[in-house]
Amino acid sequence: MTGMFKSDVWVKAASIGLLLLLWYAAALLPAKPIFPPPHVILGYLIQDLQGRVVWEHLVITLTRIFLSFALAMAVAVPFGIALGFSSLVQRLFGSWVTIGLMTPSLVFIILAYTSMGLNEAAAVIAAALSVVWVLTINIWESAKAVDPKLMQMSRVFGLGTYQIVRRVTLPQLAAPLMASGRFGLGLIWKMVLFVELLGRSNGIGYQIEYYYQLFDLGRVLEYTVFFVSIMLLIEKVIVGSLERRLFRWRPSVRIA
Repeated sequence: MTGMFKSDVWVKAASIGLLLLLWYAAALLPAKPIFPPPHVILGYLIQDLQGRVVWEHLVITLTRIFLSFALAMAVAVPFGIALGFSSLVQRLFGSWVTIGLMTPSLVFIILAYTSMGLNEAAAVIAAALSVVWVLTINIWESAKAVDPKLMQMSRVFGLGTYQIVRRVTLPQLAAPLMASGRFGLGLIWKMVLFVELLGRSNGIGYQIEYYYQLFDLGRVLEYTVFFVSIMLLIEKVIVGSLERRLFRWRPSVRIA
C-alpha cells in the first residue's frame, strides 16, 4: 500500500514536471517573448502575494462562487429528484431543462445584468443559472436509477415517506449527489470568472480582463495560476476530505 502511494506521488510529480517543461518550450517558441516562462510568473506571484490586492480579489471571487454554488445546488437537487420520481413533473418541466442546457451561458449573464443591473445579486444569479441545468439533468438521471423494488419493499414493511427518503432513497443518491456537487463546483468557478469579466469591477475575473486589456499576458497567467491553485487546494483538501468522510465505508482500492 505504501509502495503504491509513493508510486502515485512520483507519477503525479512527473506529470507536473512534464507540464512545466511544455510551458518552457512554448515560452521559447515566439521570436518575441510574449509568453512568459513559469519562473517569471512565479516571481510576479510572490511579489503580489505580499500585498493585499490579490487576496481581496480572491475573497470576493470565492464568496461569489460559494453563493452561486449554494443557489444552484438548492435548485438542482430537489428539481432533479422530482423529475426522476414524478412522471408528471417530467412531462411538465423536462423540456425546460433541455432548453436551459441548449441556451448559451452568455445569454443568462446578459439577461441577469440587463434585468437586475450590474450588482452582486445579478452576478451570483447569472453564474448559478448557467450551471443549474447541467446539475439538474445529472441528478435527474441519478434519481431514475434508484431501485424501485427497494422502495416497494420499504412500503410493504410499513416505512413512512420520511423513513423511505432517509433510509432508502438518499443512500442511493449520496454518491451521485457528491459527484454532481464536485462537477458543479468546477463549472461554477469558471462561470463566476466569466461573470466578473463581463460585468464586475473586482474579483479574479476582472483582474484577468484588466491585464488582458493591457496585453500583459504575464499578469493574466499569474492570476490564472494563482486561482487554479486555490481551487485545486479546495478540491483536494476540503471536498476530498468530505467525500472520504461520507464514503469511508467504500473500499479505497478497487480490483479490476
